[in-house]
Amino acid sequence: MTAEPEVVPEAAPRGPLHSYRELKKVPGFWRIVAVGMASKLPTSMVELSLLLLVGRTYSYGTAGLAVACLAIGQGVTAPLRGRLIDRHSPRVVLLGCLAAYTAATVLLILAASDHGPAPAVLVTSAALGAASPPTAVLMRTVWHHAAEHDMLTTAMALDSAMMGTALITGPVLASWLSLSFSGVVPLIVIAVLTAVVVFLLLDTPASPRPAVRRHWLGPLTSAPLRRLLIADGLFVLAVTATDVLLPIYAKEYDAAVYTGAYLAALSIGSVLGSLVLGAAPRLLAHGPKLSVLLCVFAAGGGTLALAAQFSPLAVLVLCPVAGLVLGSVFGTLRTVGSDLAKEGEVTETMSWLTSLDMAGGAVGAAVFAHLAVTEGSRTALMLVPVVVLLSAVAGWSARSPSAEQG
Repeated sequence: MTAEPEVVPEAAPRGPLHSYRELKKVPGFWRIVAVGMASKLPTSMVELSLLLLVGRTYSYGTAGLAVACLAIGQGVTAPLRGRLIDRHSPRVVLLGCLAAYTAATVLLILAASDHGPAPAVLVTSAALGAASPPTAVLMRTVWHHAAEHDMLTTAMALDSAMMGTALITGPVLASWLSLSFSGVVPLIVIAVLTAVVVFLLLDTPASPRPAVRRHWLGPLTSAPLRRLLIADGLFVLAVTATDVLLPIYAKEYDAAVYTGAYLAALSIGSVLGSLVLGAAPRLLAHGPKLSVLLCVFAAGGGTLALAAQFSPLAVLVLCPVAGLVLGSVFGTLRTVGSDLAKEGEVTETMSWLTSLDMAGGAVGAAVFAHLAVTEGSRTALMLVPVVVLLSAVAGWSARSPSAEQG
C-alpha cells in the first residue's frame, strides 16, 4: 500500500483585525491601553489649561508666552529625562519628576492667582514643562518591550490613535473644567492624573543597559536617526502650520463657525487612519515607505489648499481626507525610531522625537502665522505641501535594518 500524502492544514485566513487580535495577546494588554490613554490626557490638556488660567488675570500675550515657556521647558529637557530613565531606575526618575512637577504646579497656581509678577508666571511655566514626568514617552518604551517585533507597528499605530483621541477630548475637558469651576481646577486635575499614571508606571521594565561606554551624543550618533528626526520636525511643522492656518482662513472668509470643526475633522481622519494602519502593519511600516505616507499627506494638503480657493465648506469636507494619514505618519515615525534605537537608548530616542515635535510645532506656528498675515492664508496653505515633501526626502533614507529586509 502506498502511504497517503500528509494533509497540511491551511493557515486560517487573516481578517482585517488580525493584528489587533494578536496584539491583545500581549500580557497586560488592557492595562497598558488604559494607562497609555491616561498618560496622554495631561499632555493634551495642559496648554489650554495654562492659557485659560493665565489669561484670566494677565493679557493673552502673557498667556501665550507662558504656553511657549511650558513647551520650551518640556522640549529642551525631554532627551535628558529620557536618558536618565534609560541609564538609571525609571522609578527614581518618575518620582523625582513628579515631586518637582507637583511643586511647580503649586507655585504656578499661586503666582497666577495672586497676580504676581509676570516673569514669575513665565518661570514657573517653564519649570512645569521641564519637570513633566515623561509618561507618554515611556508608554512607547513599554510597547517596545511588551510587543513582539512584528506587532510593534500595530502597537505604535494604536498609541498614535490614542494620542489623536486625547487631542480631541483633552482640550474639551480642560475648557469645561475651567469654565464650569475655575481656572485652577484643570491644572489640579492634570497633576492628580499625572500622579496616578506615574504610580501605575513605577514597575515599568527598564531598558537593557549593556556594559559599554556610551557616546555623549547618545542616539544622535546614528545618521539614519538624525535624518528621521529631521523628517519628524518638518512633518510636525507642516501639521502645526495646517492647524494654525485653518482657523485664520475661516476668520478671513467669514466662516468662523467652522474653526473647531476644521480641527476636529482633521483629528477624526487621523484617528481612523491610525487604526487602519494598525490593522495592516505590513502595508506601510518602515524605511522609504514612511516617505510614501508623507507624499500622501502632501497630496492631501495640496487638495486642501486647492479647496480653499473655492469655499470654506469645501475645505471642511476635505479635512478628514487631508488628515487621514497624520496618525499613520506619527505611528510610523515611532516604529522606525524604535527600530533604530540601540539597546539602552529606547526612551531617549523617543524623547528626541518628542523634542523635534515641539520644535517643529513652534517654528510652524510662528512662521505660518506670519505668512498668513503677510501673504494671506490661502497662499500660506499652498506652501504646506512643500514642507511635507522636504520631510519625505529626509525620511526616505531613514531606514532601519529590519526595513532593509522587509
